[in-house]
Amino acid sequence: MIESEAVAPATSKATPEERWSWPPLFGLLEIQFGAAVGFLQTAVPYWLAREGMPLAEIGLLSGTAFSPHAWKLLWVPLIDLGPWRRIWYGVCTLLTALFLLACAFLDEPSKHLGLYTLLLTGMQATASTAHAALNGLMATTTRLEDKGRTGGWQMAGNVGATSILGALCIWLASSFSRQVVGVVMAVLVLGSGVGIFFIVERAGARAEPGPLLRAAWGRVRGIVVDLLRTAFSREGLVMLVLCLLPVSCGALTNLFSAMAGDYQVPEHVVELVNGLGMGVTGALGSLLGGWLSDRVNRKLNYALMGGLTGLCALAMAAAPMTPTTYIWGTLAYSFANGAGYAAFAGMVLDMVSEGAAVTTKYTLFVATSNFAISYVTALDGHASGFRGLGARASVAFDGLITFAGILGVGLLFLFFLRRKPQPTAA
Repeated sequence: MIESEAVAPATSKATPEERWSWPPLFGLLEIQFGAAVGFLQTAVPYWLAREGMPLAEIGLLSGTAFSPHAWKLLWVPLIDLGPWRRIWYGVCTLLTALFLLACAFLDEPSKHLGLYTLLLTGMQATASTAHAALNGLMATTTRLEDKGRTGGWQMAGNVGATSILGALCIWLASSFSRQVVGVVMAVLVLGSGVGIFFIVERAGARAEPGPLLRAAWGRVRGIVVDLLRTAFSREGLVMLVLCLLPVSCGALTNLFSAMAGDYQVPEHVVELVNGLGMGVTGALGSLLGGWLSDRVNRKLNYALMGGLTGLCALAMAAAPMTPTTYIWGTLAYSFANGAGYAAFAGMVLDMVSEGAAVTTKYTLFVATSNFAISYVTALDGHASGFRGLGARASVAFDGLITFAGILGVGLLFLFFLRRKPQPTAA
């Protein structure tokens, strides 16, 4: 039969024949995801802006290409059907490397936007699928006492690789060529992906002999029932609405590199700020957000970190359009964004704890949040055309829509979360 590994989480004591995964491996294996996201988030907007593409069009392209992070819910349940997560990760990582090469070797992408958008979207689809498979491996191959440390390593790989590799793409293209970017990124993705061979699934997560079709149908039914029960419960519906609201999207991180020209920022500063700077500040913010999640109400913490992100955006919008403003504004926003992402993770993990579809349920809420990131990115870019204000309008709009989302959270709390439903009298 196909066993439901999500129903029975890994225990803290392993039998002698069981081997547990080393937590730092998940930071290494997250590099493929960071390379794909960093390429689209940092390098692509910067290159297209240098070619003269309007910020509104860049925002639309970015939002479209990032959309698989939301739509992946349509195929991620397939990963839960059997003990093939390592295969899913390996195949999707290989495809991510190929998409990186294809994007880098496409001549004059601004003149082939349709094909370029298709390639970028495919790259995000494969990278996010490998990321989902890795999340499942984290849940089933690490000891209970290592869960926090494992998540910390994965977040470090995620945030660090996204920012640093995105900036590395810009530097390599400036110093050599975009073709070199593709080769280097593909080698990094494939090289880090070799770590998947060191992930060993515990015995309880392997498939047992038995009627395959019957077991598969039972597994599918269990996933669907558990997913629907959660999604259509009172708490599940409230959580879905929270994820859809533009509370802590951090959408400006997808556009900062394209705004560098408006702030007269030298190329080497863009590389440093969007690379090492955002990687470090984002990781520090994540530590703060995670620390607070264990000490205050997690939904409240999510709203507070969203408010911090909005304040950073409004402060940056009100400041002079100078390189100094770009530097402190980008780094402050990155710090707040990291805190918001950690708060979001704590909020979702508090909701998703057991059942046959733990991985799928987690993906449901993450995909919903990624949809919000995509539409806010597109709206931020479109706002640049407001009265010819350019980047200042985009930054201001991001702050305003964030506080609009927080207002929505307040209304949800007022009408749905403040009073728990009363039990029915017997």
